[in-house]
Amino acid sequence: MHKILVVVDMQNDFITGALGNEDCKKVVSKVVDVIRTGDYDEVYLTRDTHSDDYLNTQEGRKLPVVHTQVDTQGWQIHTDVMQAVNDTYESGKIHMINKPSFGSMELLNVIKNLAKKYAIDGLQVDFAGVCTGICVISNVLPAKMAAPEAIVRVIAHACACVSPESHRTAIEAMRTCQVDIVE
Repeated sequence: MHKILVVVDMQNDFITGALGNEDCKKVVSKVVDVIRTGDYDEVYLTRDTHSDDYLNTQEGRKLPVVHTQVDTQGWQIHTDVMQAVNDTYESGKIHMINKPSFGSMELLNVIKNLAKKYAIDGLQVDFAGVCTGICVISNVLPAKMAAPEAIVRVIAHACACVSPESHRTAIEAMRTCQVDIVE
């Protein structure tokens, strides 16, 4: 079985920056622990990526908090997360995906192609990161759609959201859609 880990938006702005909170700070060490298992053939890290005109976009009008602007400190993956990835995996096994919205079409295509490539051996896609109720779920459910025979899992203890309630709600929604939830 080919196993990949998708680390969703573990960026400074979601941890200690403009949209950070205590739950997201606490989940950093749990994401690092998942990475350091070395259980994966590849690791994909997504970065929420915005430009200077963010406040003029639909998302910016609905969430008027400037964040994850390209090439800023807030846009960077948290140092502990990047260190764990670089210490655990060879550079050719690490992939970065910049996404301009909650979900990533690029990631969806990667998962679809991996599902075809590993149709006989099988594919497992594990997700960890922030924000469970927005960016995590926006990538998990399309992954399930793109690779319906793959094992799609969310590592719940290695995810966090804007509140514990929104985290639990997203986890239950994904469970209802036959995503495996790893507690």
